[in-house]
Amino acid sequence: CESRVSAHKTQNKKEHSPNSLEKKKLKKSLTMKFSARFLAVVCVALLASHAAADMYLHSPPGCNDRNRERNDNRNNGNRLFDSQNNGAGGYPWRGDPTKNGKPDPLVYYSGSILRLEWTNQHACGPNQNVHCDLVIQYACNDTMIGVRDGYPTGEIATSDNNNPDYKLRKFKGVTITPANGDNKPQNQQGTNRIPENAYSDKGKTVQDEFYYEGKHGGVEFGMHESHEWYKKCKLTTRNKGLYTSDQKVGKAARNTRQNPNGNRRGLECPEERDYYPYWRPSPWKDIAVLTSNVEYCEYYQAHSQNVESRWECVCDDTCRNSKPDKLIPISKTACEKAPNPGQWVERPSWKLAKPDCRLHSFGRDNHLGNTLQVDEDGTPLAGRQPETAHYNLVVPGDMENKLCVLRLRYNISTGDYPSHQFAEARGTRGVGFDSSHNCPKVVLQDTDDENKGTTAAVESNPQCSGKLLVDSKPLYNRPYVRLFDSETPKLGLAINTHQTGRTFQDRTYVFEVAPRPQSVPSSRTIWNLNMRGRRGNIVQAYPAVEYDFVPSILEVTQGDFIHMQIHGSDFNAAKNANNGEGWQYSDRTNIVQMEKLSDNYPLHMDKMTLFNNVELAKKWALLEQQGCDDTFKDGDNKEQNAIRNCGKLNSAPNRYPKHAADGLMNVDQEDGEYYIMSTRNNNFSNRSQKGIIVVGKAGLSTATVIAIAFGVAVGAAGIAAAAVLYFKKRSKGGFMGRNKAAGEASVPYVKTSSAATSAPASTGATSGPTLDYQRY
Repeated sequence: CESRVSAHKTQNKKEHSPNSLEKKKLKKSLTMKFSARFLAVVCVALLASHAAADMYLHSPPGCNDRNRERNDNRNNGNRLFDSQNNGAGGYPWRGDPTKNGKPDPLVYYSGSILRLEWTNQHACGPNQNVHCDLVIQYACNDTMIGVRDGYPTGEIATSDNNNPDYKLRKFKGVTITPANGDNKPQNQQGTNRIPENAYSDKGKTVQDEFYYEGKHGGVEFGMHESHEWYKKCKLTTRNKGLYTSDQKVGKAARNTRQNPNGNRRGLECPEERDYYPYWRPSPWKDIAVLTSNVEYCEYYQAHSQNVESRWECVCDDTCRNSKPDKLIPISKTACEKAPNPGQWVERPSWKLAKPDCRLHSFGRDNHLGNTLQVDEDGTPLAGRQPETAHYNLVVPGDMENKLCVLRLRYNISTGDYPSHQFAEARGTRGVGFDSSHNCPKVVLQDTDDENKGTTAAVESNPQCSGKLLVDSKPLYNRPYVRLFDSETPKLGLAINTHQTGRTFQDRTYVFEVAPRPQSVPSSRTIWNLNMRGRRGNIVQAYPAVEYDFVPSILEVTQGDFIHMQIHGSDFNAAKNANNGEGWQYSDRTNIVQMEKLSDNYPLHMDKMTLFNNVELAKKWALLEQQGCDDTFKDGDNKEQNAIRNCGKLNSAPNRYPKHAADGLMNVDQEDGEYYIMSTRNNNFSNRSQKGIIVVGKAGLSTATVIAIAFGVAVGAAGIAAAAVLYFKKRSKGGFMGRNKAAGEASVPYVKTSSAATSAPASTGATSGPTLDYQRY
C-alpha cells in the first residue's frame, strides 16, 4: 500500500508536465481486469427495481439483449450476453418484420467511416475518480459461425390488432428434444435464450445443424459465440492465480469474481468476457482500446490476439477426466502431464493490425451523457463542445462479405489495491495483486475482536481483517471500519467485492459488410450517415436516446461520398403521438433539407441544393412509399396509425434504400453548410432531429482529419464547467496531473521469475506466453 501511495505521489509531481509523454518512451505493460458483479438472484432483483446501469451503444444500435419485445424493459437479460445494464436500455430489432428466417441488416462498405456512439455512466478518460478501459471488438460469421439475432420462420400475421394492415412473421416455436432443461420452443418475441444441449439425444450432426445452420428451429434463437466455445469454457479450468477477493468462485472458466456461480448468458464465456487480453483463443478481433491511462497501451497492443498467437490444451474426455477437477488445463506442464497427456497447441494470431489505443474522452461520474474530447495528454480540445463518446471506425477489410457484430466492453476498477502497479513504467515490475491476497469469507461478530473466525491466511493479510489500518484497507465485502478510537462507532462502506472491478457491455445486431464499390475512387472517403434513437419522449426512451442523425454534424470534402441508410423498427413499446409520431410501434426517419438550423419547416423544392435533382430529394423525403392517402390533415391518433398515411412515413420500408448502392451520394455540391431534418421526428419543444452536412472544397482529403474523436450533443454546460475546474488543477498535480498508479484487478499475463503455489508451471518462451498467476 505504501509503495502504491508513493508511486501515486510521484506521478502527480512528475508524469504530466507539458509534453511529458513526448519526452520519454514509456514501457507499458498491463492486462486489464474486468471483473465482479452480483450473484444472479441479486441481478434479477436489481433489474426489476431499475438499478442504474452503465454502458449503452447507441450507434449502431445496441441490443442490450433485446429482440422483438414491445416492452419498455427487455424480456431476458440472459439472451445473448451479460450486459450488466439496466433492462430499460437497448434498442429493438430493426428491419423488415416479415422476413423468413433471415436478417434485414444495414450494409456498410469496407473502408467506409462508421461513427460508433455510446454512453457510460461511471466516468472514463482523465478522470481521477476511476480507472476505466473501453474495448471495441468485432466478430463475423467466419469466427462465430451461425451468428444471428434470432429470426421467425412461422406464418405471416397481423402486427397490430387495432391496425390489421401492418404485418409481421410469427415465430414457429419448434419443439426441441430432449424435453428437459432449457430446451424450450422460442417465444413470440424471440427472446428465449438458445438451449445449451438442444438435440443431445439426436447426435452431433443434428446438434451442429441446429446451432451452426439454424435448422430444426435453431435460426429462431439468437446466437453470437458458438456452442462449441461455451462447451469448452465449461470444461476448462479457470485461471486460479487471479485475485478474487473474498468471493467463493467456482472452478471452471465460466466462474469469475463477477460471475462466481457460473451462470449462463447466451453462449459467452464469462472469463473471456471479464478479462482482456484473454490468454486462450477468442473469436473476437480487436479494433481499439480507449483507456484512462495510455501508459498501458503498449501492452494492450503487443498482447492483442490481432498480433500475438494463443496457446491451448487439446484434451479429449479421457485426457480431461485424468486432470484435477476433470477440467482442461491452461498451462503446458499440466496439459502434457501423464497419465493421458493432452496436446499443447499454438493458435496463430489473426494477423491483423494492432488495435488502436488512446485516451478516452473525459466523462464525469453518475452521468449517461456527453463527454469532453481531449488530446493525448488529456487537455480539452479547443473550440469543441461536449459530445457523445464516439469512435470513427474505418470498417475493416477483414469484415468484407460477412455478417458481423460489434462488442463494446467497459470496465471500471478501483484504486484501493495495487493490481496494476506491476505495469507502471516507474513501478516495480511484476509486483501486484494475485490469488495469494484473496480473503476467506470473513464472518465478523459484534465484538472488538474483528478477526474473529479468520485463519492464518487472514492473519498474514491485514486487508482481510475488519480493521482500517494506517497501511491497510479491509478488502472484503461490505466492511464496517473503525476510523477513530474504540469508543467511536464504526462506519459501514458500500463496497461490493463483486464490483471493485466490473465489466459492462453492449453489442449490435447483425450487420453486413460489402466490398467498396468500384465506382468510388480509392482516394475518396465514404462516410456513413444513419439514424439513432428509440420511440418515446426523453424519459420513456432513457437510457436509450431520442431520434437523431449520426453523425449530427458530418464534415466532408467535395469528391467524397455519403452513404445514407435508414433503419427502423416495428417493435417499440406503444407510444402515442405526444411521444412519437406515426404508427404507435414504429421508428421511421426521412431526410429533407431546410434553410437554417433554427427552422422547423423544410425547403420548397425550388430552393433545395443538397440533392442534385428533385426526384432524388423526393425519394429521401417520402422513401418511395406506395398506396398513399393524401387526405389526412389533423394528426389525431387514428391518422397517426393509418398505414396509408405517407405523411407520417407509415408505408415506408423498415430499411431504406432497398439496395445499399442506392444510398451512395457523390459530394458534388458547392462548399458550405447544408441543413437537414426529419419531418416525422422533429417535434419542436419535444424532440429535435436535425443535422448539418459541411462540404469543404476539394483538395484536402477528409480522411486525414477523422482519426479518433470522443465525444456529440449540445447543452452540456455543466460538464464543461466542472471540467474547467479540474483542468485548472493540472499544473498542480491535481486532476490531470497523473496516470493512475494504483491498479485494479487484472489478468495475469506478464512473465515472472517466481510462481504462485496455485499456478500451473511456466510454459516457456517457445511454447506460448507464461501465465503470471501472481500479479492480479
